[in-house]
Amino acid sequence: MSVWPTKPFTKSVFIFGASLAFAFCNPTARAADAEAVTVDTTFTVRTPPVRLDRPARSARASVVLMTGGDGLLSLDATGTIIDSTGNFLIRSADLFLRYGLNVMMADAAPAHPGGLSAGIRLSATHAAELQGFINAALNRWGKPVWVVGTSNGSISTVTAGGFQPALAGLRGVVITSPVTNLSLANQPTFNLYASRITVPALVVWHQEDHCSLSPPAGSATLFGLIPSAGKASRAFEHGHSVATDPCGAFSEHGYAGIEEEVVKKIAEFIRGKEAD
Repeated sequence: MSVWPTKPFTKSVFIFGASLAFAFCNPTARAADAEAVTVDTTFTVRTPPVRLDRPARSARASVVLMTGGDGLLSLDATGTIIDSTGNFLIRSADLFLRYGLNVMMADAAPAHPGGLSAGIRLSATHAAELQGFINAALNRWGKPVWVVGTSNGSISTVTAGGFQPALAGLRGVVITSPVTNLSLANQPTFNLYASRITVPALVVWHQEDHCSLSPPAGSATLFGLIPSAGKASRAFEHGHSVATDPCGAFSEHGYAGIEEEVVKKIAEFIRGKEAD
């Protein structure tokens, strides 16, 4: 199942290109500052250069970002992303850094050259990959690790939070624009995993998300399934969609125009305090 359009809207390409140019330039952060890296399913971590308009904060926690669509980031030999359709989380990597969160952007390759289907994202094989990403983040930074997913990536995040035995070292999960309308074969497993999430969990959605796979009502239902005593939800409004596809990266589904507001609230939840 692919959420992102195969041919993004022309304006989206321009905006995402500008975002990448901003995010992946010469590094200036000190060793103690939050850091952004990419990782693939061989668990090889690479450090694409990242520039901020102001220095990153000292790292307080780490996030493993699970992109939507097919999960492929098209990494080059340096670990730099050369094509990811403008996914909300990936284009917002610099925003997470600003709030003192290390960022690990996970790629489905090379284990899944055809990408991640919903079934794969719910599998034991993928749970082992998620454990590998968590281990890589812990080994690199030694900070609490959160798995954060959006759209199809939310399926991976539910697996991270609800697979049993529980994944070691997982501090919590953040589920944004979750794809909740799955096939008859995958829906029961998705619901089962959601009903097992006991780590802190934040469910985020846009009130005007018109993607048929991620209706706001489905997000609210997912939130209700999660038994965690440390759960919270946040519904957003407004922004400015420039996508022709309601499931596109630059639609309300992808928080176009309100990225900073959304990441700030995610950071507040992860840090347990105001992310000013």
